Amino acid sequence: MIVETILAALLRINLAASVAILLVLLLRPLALRWLGAGIAYWLWLVVAVAAAASFLPPRERVVVVSPPEIVAATREPASPIAAPHAVSEEASDQIAATPSASVPALADALVALWLLGAVALLVRSTVSTRRLAADPSIGPALVGVLWPRLVLPADFETRFDAQERALILAHEEVHRVSGHTVVNALVEVARCANWFNPLVHLAANRIRTDQELACDAAVIAAHPSQRRAYARALLKTQLAPAFLPLGCVWTSRSGAHLRERIAMLGRASLDRRSAVAGAATIVVLSLTSGYAAWAQQPERRVTQIATPRPKAVWTPASGAPKNLLTALEGRHHDLFIDRARAGNIDLVFFGTTDTEMWSWPDSILGGVDRGKRVWDQAFGSLKAANFGSQGTRSESLLWRMQNGELDGYEAKLVVLHGVGVKGISGGQLIGNIGDQPIGDRQAEFVAGYARLIAEIRARQPQAKILLLPPFPRGRLRREAWRTVADANAVVYRRLADDSTVFYANFGDRFFLPDGSHNQEMWTILGPPNAGIHEPGFKAWAEELQPWLDRLVR
Repeated sequence: MIVETILAALLRINLAASVAILLVLLLRPLALRWLGAGIAYWLWLVVAVAAAASFLPPRERVVVVSPPEIVAATREPASPIAAPHAVSEEASDQIAATPSASVPALADALVALWLLGAVALLVRSTVSTRRLAADPSIGPALVGVLWPRLVLPADFETRFDAQERALILAHEEVHRVSGHTVVNALVEVARCANWFNPLVHLAANRIRTDQELACDAAVIAAHPSQRRAYARALLKTQLAPAFLPLGCVWTSRSGAHLRERIAMLGRASLDRRSAVAGAATIVVLSLTSGYAAWAQQPERRVTQIATPRPKAVWTPASGAPKNLLTALEGRHHDLFIDRARAGNIDLVFFGTTDTEMWSWPDSILGGVDRGKRVWDQAFGSLKAANFGSQGTRSESLLWRMQNGELDGYEAKLVVLHGVGVKGISGGQLIGNIGDQPIGDRQAEFVAGYARLIAEIRARQPQAKILLLPPFPRGRLRREAWRTVADANAVVYRRLADDSTVFYANFGDRFFLPDGSHNQEMWTILGPPNAGIHEPGFKAWAEELQPWLDRLVR
């Protein structure tokens, strides 16, 4: 397994690097001509980014399968078992020489050959560095990697005049400050690791050439009047037999290299506009090559076993435990499971009386307008269902969800609004009044809501869940209500993960600018006017729109 991984990595990195090298070699002459030697040198960053990107994790494609699919995919077709026969010696030799046995051996041999070549080339580079550094005719040069030392030829003082010596030392200082010895060491390691790829060797030589040209350009930019003296210093230097593998050397490797360096001295220094254009070009090419190198990797298939949904159970209210549902809630449940069976639901509301009032027609019982008209306007174009009912509590809603109200459709969003939780010790419901703090009964509230959320996730795994607390009822002014709401929000956020379960509070809309409660939206006055009014439903619908745009539409 490790051997195959190494071979795959080598193939991947060399494919990405080779394409990037060819691109840089194509653009290099243009960069030298129009953008200068410094930009041409930094252009090699494109190769480094492409090579590094090939090591990034590939794209993943998640395939969700159910347990029966896995069984079907892994089950072998039945076949009759042949009677055993004697196997000849010749046949057994053929079986032993099957490709399945030879492929691992070939992979082992290739990795061993690669490792042998890399180590041999690295040893050669180290020996060459020491030999060249000891040669009195080589130099000036920086030898080493992290803490390079300056090596000067024995005749440095006599061969070069003071002006030339200063320029040469400035050149080597640019190498040191720019960290070129570290860059060259990394290039040498890459060359050794990819010794079988001729493009890598070509790129390594070009990088060293462009590095020298970039240093020449930096020195000339700092001393523009000394181009002639710089050219004299280059001409007085003997040609080096090779680049110093672990270091930076002033001398040119060939006559062509020397002529190129001298020719570049006549180029004008890079202006600010060209520098910005060059930097932008490098960034764009690096990002593009990196993305291309990453994208060419075959995607990795990730298989997830789907958790089977609980079986749909269409239990009418008559089958509920005694006293669990009120008579009204029971009648609603029978209507709700009929609607659920019909399917075609993207958005579904669960809640208590305020939620139920979405379905109330205008001026019901001679009172104020409720939510039906707003519902038709806001959700008429959506596949929406309202399963809100007076008397809903967490334990009654849980039974309803388990017995048909979450089956028969695949919702995109489930809104859970203002449902109270019955505590272990009984008493007043927890969290069903927007003006009251959950207080020290947080654990009971969270446990009750967690059971509802778990049931929704089990039966509607694709759906998002939006938790809405009950609206303020006018017992508090805005400032006091906000204190209560902020404290309760901490509890709700223990349930929300902002990935599949979200929390929002629209209660601010139920107050007037002076901080008093807006009686036109929600009133605690007796029947038939108690509860949320049409302006409140309009505000509720407006606040829901961003969530619907994000999660439903």
